[in-house]
Amino acid sequence: MKKIIITLILLASIIPAQADDYPYLTFETYSGETVSIEFSSDISLVFSSTTLKVGNQKTFNLKDLKKMYFTPSNISTGIQTVNVDEYKVYGYYDLQGHPVEKPTKGIYVIKTSKGNKKVFVK
Repeated sequence: MKKIIITLILLASIIPAQADDYPYLTFETYSGETVSIEFSSDISLVFSSTTLKVGNQKTFNLKDLKKMYFTPSNISTGIQTVNVDEYKVYGYYDLQGHPVEKPTKGIYVIKTSKGNKKVFVK
């Protein structure tokens, strides 16, 4: 079993991952926890005998890890990257549903021509 795991790790390190359209690496556990981490070329995945450490951000117990996969958005928060120039924006709302005239830094819901989106304004 250890030989198979080592072989898979070596193969994974040889084959470069192409995830340009999927900038998040998402982890799901058997307990239902979902964590999305923005994937970059300098992120490290370190396997030990019982754990998986993702950079300095998160450590998972391997027996609790159900699956990991690339996603186009941060599904653990529902926050999406949106170029508002691509949409007709009808309004901004705070998380309590109150209309906001000029959003500053923070999380908002925008009503657009293509549906409602939860966004983070930098």
